[in-house]
Amino acid sequence: MSLPPQSFKRGRVVLLLFALLLAASAGAGHTWLNGEAARTRVLARVKPTLESRLGPVHIGDDFHVGWTGTVTLGPVDLPGTRPEGPPVVRISSVTVHLRRRALLSGHVEASRVVLAGVQVEAGPRGQEVRALAERVREVREKRRPALPSAEDAPRELPELALKDVRLAFENHGRVEWGPLSARVRRKGPAEASRWEATAELPGGGSAEVSLQHEQQGFSGTLRGKGIQVGPLLSLAELPWRMDGGTLEGEVRADATGATLSGAMTGLTVSSPQLAPEPVGPLSFSAEGRVQWDLEKRRVELKTLRLTVGERREARVEVRGEATWSREPRFSVQAELQPLSFEQAMAALPTALVPSTELARLEGDFQASLTLSGPIRQRRDWEVKTKLDLSELKQSGRAGPLGWLREPFDYRPLTAEGRGRELHVGPSNPTYIPLAELPRPLVRAVLRSEDAAFWTHRGFDFDSLRNILLAPADDKVRGGSTLTQQLAKNLFLSREKTYARKVKEAFLTLGLEASVPKERLLEVYFNIIEWGPALHGIGEAARHYFGKDARELSIRESAFLATIIPNPVRYHVYCSRGALSEIWTKHVNELLAVLYEGGDLTEAEYQEALSAPLVFVGHPGAQPPADEEMPIRAISPRRD
Repeated sequence: MSLPPQSFKRGRVVLLLFALLLAASAGAGHTWLNGEAARTRVLARVKPTLESRLGPVHIGDDFHVGWTGTVTLGPVDLPGTRPEGPPVVRISSVTVHLRRRALLSGHVEASRVVLAGVQVEAGPRGQEVRALAERVREVREKRRPALPSAEDAPRELPELALKDVRLAFENHGRVEWGPLSARVRRKGPAEASRWEATAELPGGGSAEVSLQHEQQGFSGTLRGKGIQVGPLLSLAELPWRMDGGTLEGEVRADATGATLSGAMTGLTVSSPQLAPEPVGPLSFSAEGRVQWDLEKRRVELKTLRLTVGERREARVEVRGEATWSREPRFSVQAELQPLSFEQAMAALPTALVPSTELARLEGDFQASLTLSGPIRQRRDWEVKTKLDLSELKQSGRAGPLGWLREPFDYRPLTAEGRGRELHVGPSNPTYIPLAELPRPLVRAVLRSEDAAFWTHRGFDFDSLRNILLAPADDKVRGGSTLTQQLAKNLFLSREKTYARKVKEAFLTLGLEASVPKERLLEVYFNIIEWGPALHGIGEAARHYFGKDARELSIRESAFLATIIPNPVRYHVYCSRGALSEIWTKHVNELLAVLYEGGDLTEAEYQEALSAPLVFVGHPGAQPPADEEMPIRAISPRRD
C-alpha cells in the first residue's frame, strides 16, 4: 500500500525534527564532555594510573573530547631532579582514540594513543633520564601488581604513535637531536604476538624493528637506512665533533644468536686534539655472527669482519668468547689481514696519510692481537701481539725510504720552522758512525729510551700492554720507540695530535721495512736534538763536555741519555755547571740499571758513581723543577 503524497511529506518532517533533537542532545552532551566536571572525572582515573607506574606526574588544563571518539589532554610533565629545572619529559598533548565497537558493547578500549610534541631533557651526562628510570623501577617494586587474567587483558593493545620527539643533552652546552616520529604496535595474541616499530629519524633516516614471540622464544630484526650518524654521536660526551656520516645496517637475532651487517660512510671528525683540519670522510663496515647459550652462560663471537675505506681496503677479522659460569672470563683475537701500503693509503683520509710515496713500498704487512683473562681483573689479562713485516723488508731496500741507507742532508724542525742544514754522513766532522760510539753511551740511551729496540718491529707492545692493563687512575708513562722518534724527527711537524701519531705509525713501519736497525740507530744518534740548536751526538759532546763523542765517560753518557725527553729544558744544568740532588739520583738510577743489566762491570759501575761531571757551559741559569721531568720507565732486562 502506498502512502498519499501529503502523508509522505509529513513523515519527512517528523524525521527531520527527530534528527534535530538528536543533534541538539548530542551537542549538549559534547559540551558537557568538554566541561570541567568531565575533565575532573577523567583525571581522577588517569592521573593515579600514571603515577602508579611513573611516579609524580603533572597534567595541564588542556582537555578535549572529539566528535570522532578521541580524548585529548595535556601537557603531561614528568618532573626532573632539579626543582628549578625543566621536566625530564614533557608531552604537549596525549590523544587517545577509542574503539567504537568496544563502546557499543559497553567496554572502553583505546585503539591508538598519540604522544605529540615530546621533549626529553636528559641533563648532564644523561643523569636526568637515569634518575627517571630508577624512579620508575622503585615505583614498580612497591606496586608489585598481580598478573592480569586473560579475561581482563585487552584483545588488542593500542597502537602508540610519537610525533615531533626531541632529545636534548647538556654536553659542553646544549645539544639537541630531533625531530623524530615513531609508531609501535602489537599484532596477534599474547602467546604468539608480533611487535612492530618504525621511526622516521632526523635527516631523513629511518629504522624498523620487528619482534616475534613464539613458544621457542623471541626473534627479531632491526633495520636502519640513511641514519645520520654525526648528529646522533654529538649527543654523547665525546671530545671530538662528528659531522655527516650515513649508516645502513641490519641485525637479526633469535634464541641462539644474531647476525649483523652494516656500513657507515661520509663521517667527518673535527677536534684540535685530532688534527688542525677536519678528518674525513671516513668509511667503515662490519658483518658478523654471534652465538649464545644463556643456560651455559656462554657467548661466542664466531666471526666479525671490520673494514676501513670506501672500497674496504683494510680488513680485520675478530673472534672471541665470554663465559660467566664461575669467574667471568673472555678472550678476543683480532687479525689484520695482509695489507699493502697502497691499500692503507687508499683507506685513509688525506689528513692521516703521511706521504703518498709510501704507497710505492711493495709487499704486504700483517698484525694480530690476542687479549684474554678474567673480566674483572684487568691486571691479570694476557696480551699477545705480532707484527709481520717480512714481505715489506724484501722490497724495502729499493723503496721510497731506501735513501736513508746512504748519506743525506737534513734540516731539523724547530719551533721557528726548519733549521740549518746538516749533512748526515762521514764528510761532516761532527758525524759519528755507530761503531765508533762508546758502548756505555749506546746502552744508556737504549736502556732509558727503548730497551727492546733490537727485537721489536717499530712498536714497543710491552709498553702498550702496561698502559692497557693499568687501572684507570694509574699514571702510566708510555714512550715512543727510537724508530717512532726518528720518524717524527725526519718527517713530521711538532704538532701534538692523534693524526700525527697515525702518520708516525705508518712512517715507522716504512723505516723498519726499509732501513737496517744499525743504520736507524746511527741516524738517530746523529740527528736528534740534545739541547738548544744542538743536533747530533757529536755537537752535544763538544757543547756539554768539550770533547769528542768517542771519548765520553760512562757518567757523561748516562747524563746525556737522561735529558733526551726534553733536552732544551734540561740544558740548563750545563749552564748552571752542576746537577741538582734529584737529577743526580736520576743519573745514578740509570747507572744501576746498566750494571744490573750486565752493561757495566762492578768496577765500571763504582767508578761511574764517584766520577765528577764537569760541564763547559756558562753559569747563571736556574735549574728547572726536577719533579716535572717525564722520566721513561727504565728496564734492567737484557736485549
